[in-house]
Amino acid sequence: MPSSKSSLIKLDRLTTPKIEKLFSDSMTLKQNFNKHQLSSGVYHSGYKGTAALLFFEPSTRTRFSFEAACSRAGYHPLILDGGVGTSLEKGETIEDTIYNIRAMRPMFFIVRCNDLVNLNEIDASISEPVLNAGWGRQGHPTQALLDTLTMFEKWNTLKGKNILFVGDIKHSRVVSSHLELAPILGYKIGFSAPPELLPSVKPQCEVFTKLDDGLNWADAVIALRVQKERHDSENIFLLEDYREAYGLNLKRIQALKQDGLIMHPGPINYGIELESEILSDPRSCILKQVENGVFLREAIIRGLFN
Repeated sequence: MPSSKSSLIKLDRLTTPKIEKLFSDSMTLKQNFNKHQLSSGVYHSGYKGTAALLFFEPSTRTRFSFEAACSRAGYHPLILDGGVGTSLEKGETIEDTIYNIRAMRPMFFIVRCNDLVNLNEIDASISEPVLNAGWGRQGHPTQALLDTLTMFEKWNTLKGKNILFVGDIKHSRVVSSHLELAPILGYKIGFSAPPELLPSVKPQCEVFTKLDDGLNWADAVIALRVQKERHDSENIFLLEDYREAYGLNLKRIQALKQDGLIMHPGPINYGIELESEILSDPRSCILKQVENGVFLREAIIRGLFN
């Protein structure tokens, strides 16, 4: 993990062997879970302490996934879900909230926050591990890891693979983490999006004006949610044109390889970035991403104190 205390804020310090070990541990946990679930319905670890799950921004998949992972690994989750009903409504800062919860002695922190919070500074100021569960536009490391775990499960390697991101790349913390992970695992990244949804400073990657060209190039396509809450009012027109040019449907996805993968980190705006019919395509592994996310996060948590 990225620091001596096993925090996970960014991915750029990870190595290929560490990631492959994480993937192997995740798959072992998945196999064991399925075995116990089928035989007895019981799967748990002994109590090891508490974990602080501090979600200052909305979440469904990431929050429940981390909550399940903590429980399976033996850590009781203490959950803050938004600011409603907390001292944040009284003017307490996020930093003070974290330091006060720290006084209750959780074993580690899982934090989802906006760009106004500096997770690096928080991580440096406390001794407990901090796991980034989505930090503004900065990154979402466990999402990128579960995405690649799902690809690894299919292909057993990512070297030389082409991964196409379609949609709101400009505002995507998922893309930010994939840009850190791609050179480590050896895959290539491509973008296909309207100019307004591309970053002003483009990293070294393929850019496809026409989505069909990008789909022909790709081994996997990851559609991204159009983050309407982060757009200026003058860009609302994008939603009217987006579906026609960049929305995924069964006809358009025929351009993707037969052994390709269709993915989405969620939540999905059906009828904008993709049609619900996509879920019936055998190449769709959107729900498998959700399933694998729990095992990936459980493996990270179990490795925190090894």
